[in-house]
Amino acid sequence: MPEFHNILFYILSVILLALMPGPDIIFVITQGITKGAKEALFVSLGLGAGCIIHAALASFGIAIIFQKSDFAFNILKYFGAFYLLYLAYKTYKNADKTVISEEKAAKYGFKKGLLMNLLNPKVILFFLAFLPQFTSADASHKGLYMFMLGIIFMIISTSVFCIVSILSSYLNKIFIQNTKLMTKINKLSAFILGILAIILLLASKN
Repeated sequence: MPEFHNILFYILSVILLALMPGPDIIFVITQGITKGAKEALFVSLGLGAGCIIHAALASFGIAIIFQKSDFAFNILKYFGAFYLLYLAYKTYKNADKTVISEEKAAKYGFKKGLLMNLLNPKVILFFLAFLPQFTSADASHKGLYMFMLGIIFMIISTSVFCIVSILSSYLNKIFIQNTKLMTKINKLSAFILGILAIILLLASKN
């Protein structure tokens, strides 16, 4: 496949993947609805930062550890599930609290997105399997070529998540006027985080 067509097909594939109803986009939507645009945007940036780190691990051979070692895969999986359960607990506990400072929103949102992404071993294995499919056989430095593809992935997915953040935050502006409804939505968000934790716990390398 010609180089231009290969890159174009890669970009279209990444856009479709970013729009698929996976854990990341579900998390971004819930954050936009429950926390508003600013925190959801920083969650998106955190997820993007996690993507580029995963891409680097895959591009330069480090991610192979999680493909070969059940122990490494499971340890990261358990930490990831525990973190999601922690977020679920905090969300449920503070379900009736809708005000958060702008500074805290920025720092906490980025950290949530970054940790959620980094503590998911399935993301590591995804990059390890996905990037080589679009890596040119003629590339003299395949690792650097894969990392370039990872940067493209990060830019596109983060852009999609940011757009979703803004769109979902409009619901926050509507719901936040109704404190009882907002409390119920926050509890639903906690339930969704718990479900994501269980899905991660049940994940396998295959």
